[in-house]
Amino acid sequence: MSKQRHYYNITGRNNSGAIEYTKRLIECDDKFEQDLVMLAFPIAMMKDISSVLKNFKLRDDAEFFYSESREVVSVPEKHVNEKGEGKLTFQSYFHKFPDSVAHFFDDAIVVVVLHPHGKFNEQGLQDYNMIGYIHANIIHFTDADGQVKEGYYYNVLRMSEATVEGEAIYRRKRIFTTVFSVLLDLVVVNDIHFVYANMGRENQGILDALKMNSERTGKLYETFPMRNNTHVNLLIGSSRAATRLVDISKDEKRLSEYYAHIINSRDKYVFNQLHNEEKFFNMVKRITNSSPNSRLYALLNGNNQIDAAGFFVCWADYLHVKLQNPKGFFKVIDSLRITDKLLYATLFTGEQQRVRQLIKGAAYRFRKEHGIQLTLLNAHEGDPHFDIKKSVIYDPFVYFAIYDRPEMFERMKERSKDEKGNVRIFIDTPML
Repeated sequence: MSKQRHYYNITGRNNSGAIEYTKRLIECDDKFEQDLVMLAFPIAMMKDISSVLKNFKLRDDAEFFYSESREVVSVPEKHVNEKGEGKLTFQSYFHKFPDSVAHFFDDAIVVVVLHPHGKFNEQGLQDYNMIGYIHANIIHFTDADGQVKEGYYYNVLRMSEATVEGEAIYRRKRIFTTVFSVLLDLVVVNDIHFVYANMGRENQGILDALKMNSERTGKLYETFPMRNNTHVNLLIGSSRAATRLVDISKDEKRLSEYYAHIINSRDKYVFNQLHNEEKFFNMVKRITNSSPNSRLYALLNGNNQIDAAGFFVCWADYLHVKLQNPKGFFKVIDSLRITDKLLYATLFTGEQQRVRQLIKGAAYRFRKEHGIQLTLLNAHEGDPHFDIKKSVIYDPFVYFAIYDRPEMFERMKERSKDEKGNVRIFIDTPML
């Protein structure tokens, strides 16, 4: 049976310095008996989080809030379904919070779900546990007519696994469905018609939340399969290929040339956010300025032009990863103790064999120079580099899209199709 809850949609400060917000009622299906405090605010307000919390009579200790956020964000991400199918469950530990997450998307709306204790300090501020932490990243993409539209890309969807007397009191109370209620109400507030996200392995809890909330709000949803391939750099790396890499990370002329290749290959992808060069340059600067080891590499042809290129994001500069109960090849990988540092390679352009050489060279260089042993390569049907990205070590992931403009969405999908009819969705974000 559904019930009403509310959340606070915080937009910033007014001219007098007071925090501006609206209280929004939402229909919820969780089975949690106690009160929840739910806040949605621009990620820029993270630096002023103590004032935000104090405004709602909550413990205003910023370091405590960051600690709670780190703990929830580090909850194992389970790419295993309810039948136990899947090989990969991992924990991501960010080195600095919130800076390390803000660098990936600088205009996110942060949604947090807090469980107040009923305990007050001497200032009359209530203590709490954090239950959920999510980003609704604002994106801009072009539709089938080339018109720029605004949407959301959800990531860092995490729920606390806190237990009381052995019971996972939050996960088993369907609070995740309430989180979706907040996210979909933000869609209404900000007149958004398209959102998408990566749920990892197909998860029945997320699918139930999608179905329930989509039907309630009159929206539609669709899922898109892809695969996350894990490559061992020692096995695929090539010292010879590494000598041919050209670092174009700070070369604006080369970056413009690279961007022209990206547009040529991805301009029609559904939810392509890199629809103009300025957005591409902003992303490159945001990542390379915050990650000293991330690089954009290219291979040049005989005419001194870019033949192949890719963006190699050094996740090791932001986080380290720990596998939980690995299965199959992941068990072997875990036993080698090489999983803590990851390289995430994306935005490839060029012919297959040239891109293969690019990957081999980067894998060797990052292993030798930075001690990074694993490279992640995401792919889906329709990706021109699908075959060379494939690995025997992989995990099937699923993207989902929520929308309320079906005709427009169908046209976008139709426009994105390759010659074999594969719908191509933009998965080249700097962080999943």
